[in-house]
Amino acid sequence: MTFTRETRELTKCMDQKTGYMHFMKNYFYIQHPTRGQLLFDPFSYQEELLKTFHNYSHSANMLPRQTGKTTCAAGYLLWYGMYMPNRDIVVAAHRLTAAYEIMDRVRYAYEMCPDHIRANVVEYTKTSIEFINGSRIVAQTTTETTGRGMSISLLYCDEFAFVPVNIAESFWASISPTLATGVRAIITSTRKLETDTFTNLHRAASTNVDSKTGLGVNGYRAFSSHWSEHPDFDDEWAAEMKLHIGEDQFNAQYAGDFSPAQAFQYGP
Repeated sequence: MTFTRETRELTKCMDQKTGYMHFMKNYFYIQHPTRGQLLFDPFSYQEELLKTFHNYSHSANMLPRQTGKTTCAAGYLLWYGMYMPNRDIVVAAHRLTAAYEIMDRVRYAYEMCPDHIRANVVEYTKTSIEFINGSRIVAQTTTETTGRGMSISLLYCDEFAFVPVNIAESFWASISPTLATGVRAIITSTRKLETDTFTNLHRAASTNVDSKTGLGVNGYRAFSSHWSEHPDFDDEWAAEMKLHIGEDQFNAQYAGDFSPAQAFQYGP
């Protein structure tokens, strides 16, 4: 690749309107569980999810399990940290191992970036990356004090529905005044309960949506997808999954459809 082409590619990645998509389609590598190292090739619903991340300052995104929502977020956060200077990005995960996993994805993608588009770092640890442009990504578990003492520019909450209800409520009460000052917020989760902080947030974002802004009554943009939008998930796959985990659990984990008594857990 010539110097001129490298400069052109860097310029495309740095574009604040479209750079995130160019970066993710051309330079964001992931580790597929069965196919190994792959350049990210977003499905249609994933492109729409990424557009929601980028085009709306606050979004509540409800997706089924195994549909790549965390992968999309990891790539977007890496792009944001490398090309948006002087930003504090907080990753809040429902458990410590999940926080580590998200940072593993970010670090893997960073290490796979070619030198001409990769921002230099001044700190590189298991739970944080600080770039030479003054931006940093910090991963924490979601607690009542997450993000305290930081000048947060972007908050990402992963699997927010799985944060214990009392902690989620306290965290949201604590962080909401900060978000109201213009801090960006990306909230993603599989649905868990009929009524919890995340479900209520997504429901309000889906209620009385303004035709001009696309925002719900709480000022958030709602996004959701169905399992059938994933190219690898078809009726045969769904039938097999229902045999393994039962129809109620399938409806809850993949369709977000269940009675209050059918709440589910997954992972340690």
